[in-house]
Amino acid sequence: MVAASKRRVGILGGSFDPVHNGHIGLAIQVRERFHLDGILFIPAYISPHKLNKRPTASNHRLAMLRLATASQPFFSISAIELVRKKVSFTIDTLTALLRKRPETEFYLIVGMDAFEGFNTWKAVHRLLELCHVIVAARPGYASEKVEETLTKIFIDSSTPYAPGIREGDMLRYNHLEKKTTLSFFDLPPVAVSSSQIRERIRGGEEIKNMLPPEVENYIIENQLYRSNSHP
Repeated sequence: MVAASKRRVGILGGSFDPVHNGHIGLAIQVRERFHLDGILFIPAYISPHKLNKRPTASNHRLAMLRLATASQPFFSISAIELVRKKVSFTIDTLTALLRKRPETEFYLIVGMDAFEGFNTWKAVHRLLELCHVIVAARPGYASEKVEETLTKIFIDSSTPYAPGIREGDMLRYNHLEKKTTLSFFDLPPVAVSSSQIRERIRGGEEIKNMLPPEVENYIIENQLYRSNSHP
């Protein structure tokens, strides 16, 4: 018998405080371009890179994510990090997901800023062995910068990746020992961020077209981001 192919699922993590059109647009583009079966959104309880910032209550962030993804049949949400109620390290979450879903092939989706900081991530070498990584890069991002970052990640050893292969606006690296890949694709920067939305709300400024209407209505109804202290 021919073994069934594994499901290919993208992982998009973050505080989602709040989730906005940039998050949704990125998920849609990645799923289509990499032919993934679905995208799994994972809101962080506390990001290890934002330990000095207290996020909005988990129930609100989870509710906004549900509203934002409800119309997308290929999107799903996992509250695994919210339930754990600890600092959210990606390697811990990925290990738990693989234990529960051994038939799934995971693709971690990050932005270029996150990739450039990979050398600070917990057990990043192991992370790169366990899953594929997709990096949304600024158009024209030089492969030399990728090599520079890989050198920082594998500072005490040589990179386990073969030389990058350019395919149109995509650059892919194949792990020499594992079957995982590290892929970069061009994505024009989106002029919207969660922090910008929070600041505009606090300042009484317009936020239309920055996030799904359902999320905007939820924020208004629950009076979120009206002060510097999150509920």
